[in-house]
Amino acid sequence: MKYSTVRGMRDFLPEKAELKRWVEQVCEKWFKAYGFVPLQTPAVEEFKLLAKKGSGGEAIKDEIYYFKDKSGRELGLRFDLTVPTARVVAENQQLGRPFKRYQIGRVYRYDRPQKQRYREFTQADIDVFGVSGIEAEFELLAISVRILQELGIEFKIRVNNRKLLEDIALESGVKKDKVKNAFRAIDKLDKIGWEGVEEELKKEKIPIEFMQTVKKNNASCLSNCRGAEEIEELFSLLKEQKLNKFVELDLTLARGLEYYTGTVFEIASENGPSIGGGGRYDKLIEAYGGQATPAIGISFGVDRLVDVLQGKKLESSLKIFIIPLGDKAGKEAIGIAEELRSKGINVETDLIGRGISKNIAYADRKGIQLVGILGEDELKKKEITVKDLKTGKQKSVSLKKLSEFLKQ
Repeated sequence: MKYSTVRGMRDFLPEKAELKRWVEQVCEKWFKAYGFVPLQTPAVEEFKLLAKKGSGGEAIKDEIYYFKDKSGRELGLRFDLTVPTARVVAENQQLGRPFKRYQIGRVYRYDRPQKQRYREFTQADIDVFGVSGIEAEFELLAISVRILQELGIEFKIRVNNRKLLEDIALESGVKKDKVKNAFRAIDKLDKIGWEGVEEELKKEKIPIEFMQTVKKNNASCLSNCRGAEEIEELFSLLKEQKLNKFVELDLTLARGLEYYTGTVFEIASENGPSIGGGGRYDKLIEAYGGQATPAIGISFGVDRLVDVLQGKKLESSLKIFIIPLGDKAGKEAIGIAEELRSKGINVETDLIGRGISKNIAYADRKGIQLVGILGEDELKKKEITVKDLKTGKQKSVSLKKLSEFLKQ
C-alpha cells in the first residue's frame, strides 16, 4: 500500500526545505534588527478562543481543523499566529510595553486546496503591543521592505484604514449593521471583479455609491473621515525615509478578519499572489480579558515566498566535500573533517566509497564548490588536492593549513 501526504499539505524535499529555511532566516534577521523577540505558542487552542467574536466567529468552525479530545473538550488548530499571541498578552500583563514579538510557525486552515493555497502553511509574524502611534505602522512596513529586498522579490504594499473605509461606507448610505457586509464584498474584489462586487452589494441591499467612492481611490476628498489623518501621517513618514515608492493607498483594501480596527496592509509580489498582510487590532487584547492595549501586526506567508522564489539556487552551507581514495584515506578523512568542523567549517565526506567522478558529480549537484581529493600521494605529503568545481582549477594544500585556506 502506498501512502501520500494529507490533502492540502505537502512535503518539502531538501532543496525546497533549504530555500524555505533561508526565507525564515532572512525574516528572523530583520525582525531582530528592529528589536523584536521570539515567542512560541501551541498549535492547538481552545475552540472558544478561535471562535470568539473578534477572532473568527462561530462560523470559523467550517474553516479550521476543529475536533474534540478524549475528554470531550472542543479544540482547534490555530488558523493564524495573531490570536494565540493576543491570548498570551492578555494572560501576561507583566510583559513590558512596547512588547515586540516575532513568531515563525505553522498554521492550519480547512480551505479548498488550490494553486498556492494550502491547508498547512508557515507564517512569519511580527506584532507590536502598547504603541498607538503611527511609528509602529512605519516599523512594520520598513521591515517588510528590508526583507523583500534581501529576498530579491519585486513587490508592492497596499495600505488602507478600516476607520476611513467605515466612514466612507456610512457617508455612502450604508447602514451601520451592514458595514461588515460591505467590507466582505469589497474584500472579494480580486476574486470576483467589480461586477461581482456590485452584485454582492445589491444582494445585501447596500448602496453601490460605496463601491463607486472606493473605486475612485481618491483620498484628497476624504479629509473629514476618521483615519485619513493617520494615513497622511504614515505616508509622510514613509516619504521622509524614502520608502513611499514601495507603498500605495488602496481604498478597496478591507482584509477579511473582523478584529482589524485601523490601518491594514496587503503585500503582493509583482504579477503574483499576496505574500503578506496585517493591520491594527486595538480591541483584541481587551476582548480576551486583558487590559486595553493598542496592537498591530503583519504576517508573511513563508510558503508563498518560497513559491515566488522557486528555482532560486542557494549557495551550499558546505565549504568542502572530501573524497578519500582507499581505506586508509577514508579513516584520515574522518579525522580531517572532524577537525575542520571543530573550527566552524562545514564539511561532508564520502561515506560509501565511490570513485572520483561520481563523487564530483554528487558534490556538484549539492552546490558544493570545493572538493578535496585525498589519495596515497597526498597522505605521504600530508596534503590534500583541492579542486574548485566552478573554475576547474586545483591546487595542493597542506593539511595543517587547510582550515586557513578554507576560511579565505
